[in-house]
Amino acid sequence: MGADQVTRLPLWESKLSDWQQAAARRSFSWGSADCCLTVCDGLQAITGIDPARAFRGKYKTKTGAYGALKRFAGGGLAATAEKITAGLGWPEIPVLMARRGDVGLVNTDEGEALAICVGPRWATQGAAGLVYLSIKSGLRAWRV
Repeated sequence: MGADQVTRLPLWESKLSDWQQAAARRSFSWGSADCCLTVCDGLQAITGIDPARAFRGKYKTKTGAYGALKRFAGGGLAATAEKITAGLGWPEIPVLMARRGDVGLVNTDEGEALAICVGPRWATQGAAGLVYLSIKSGLRAWRV
């Protein structure tokens, strides 16, 4: 992708709503429905680009996930988010300026997670579907 800005598809708002409905019914599973892949599914729905293509299908456990992210970006979730957003031309923004469809790194009871802004809240994969968190739980955010 390089420095070219990836734009949202026409009707992206309905695609984001469709993603929310589908993700709300999925239970957490490493390698298919974890916070990183679920959020990347949502980003793919609204942009047409799979931000997880480099590591999708390459792990099935928590240990495997951490290894895949380390191989991809040299670190954990924050480093992965930085590499993905930089490669897609998505600039970092103040967390409280995040708007619907933007991506963020949030603080959850289980630790850091990727999330998508869905209005005044973040949505991320939980044990039994999407979990919604206050916009204030964001640690970092990027404009999609």
